[in-house]
Amino acid sequence: MAMFPFLAAVASGWFCFDLLRRFIRDRRPQHLAWALALSAFCAASLSAAAGMSLGWSAGWFRSYYYFGAVVNVPVLAVGTLYLYLSRPMGHVCALVVAGLAAYAALVVMTAEVNHPGLTAVVNSIPMGSDVISDRARSLSRYYSYAGFAIVVGGAIWSARRLARRPGEAAKRLMQGNVLIALGTSVVAVASVFARQGQGSVFAVGLALGAAVMYAGFLRASTRRAYRPAGKGTSGSGDVA
Repeated sequence: MAMFPFLAAVASGWFCFDLLRRFIRDRRPQHLAWALALSAFCAASLSAAAGMSLGWSAGWFRSYYYFGAVVNVPVLAVGTLYLYLSRPMGHVCALVVAGLAAYAALVVMTAEVNHPGLTAVVNSIPMGSDVISDRARSLSRYYSYAGFAIVVGGAIWSARRLARRPGEAAKRLMQGNVLIALGTSVVAVASVFARQGQGSVFAVGLALGAAVMYAGFLRASTRRAYRPAGKGTSGSGDVA
């Protein structure tokens, strides 16, 4: 069953590579944020594949939990913020998330791990409640809920605001954000199965969610600049 998270890692890695290529070409910060989020999905999937095939260790689980349950959605939310905020404000948000990610790394990497709970699981993903401390799991909830609210809230806001605006660029941005929010929702639902120890379902959902998000990233990318009303040339409301 480790094949499923491995395939999810390959898909996420390829999407990450393409977004990095776009960032190098166009220097759009949202592309970098999305690429980093997908790299987190890739790292989480590889850790899950390793744990399921080689046996779970504290290191594999910490890596899976940090990248897959804590930091991926907040980093994804930074990409959404870059679409609607000025670039300097987007940079501030990115720095805040980077600081929160560093703090989360300290918490997760030093969290107490229940080793019997790890070794008892074969060909699946251990439940966080059976393995890692309450502090790390609480952090996961706070980070994921906040990031999810930004991504989905941004999609709803853009759908209502941009649906009334003419132009292909506004339409693409709205549709792209809806797809990103849908992909994030798929991953969120898949995470419920991971918490129940159904790792294969989680891996399939992760791959599907990453594919839908990637489609959203491409849909929101257009050569024509779009800036929400009231933004100057310094904003990042335009998309690549």
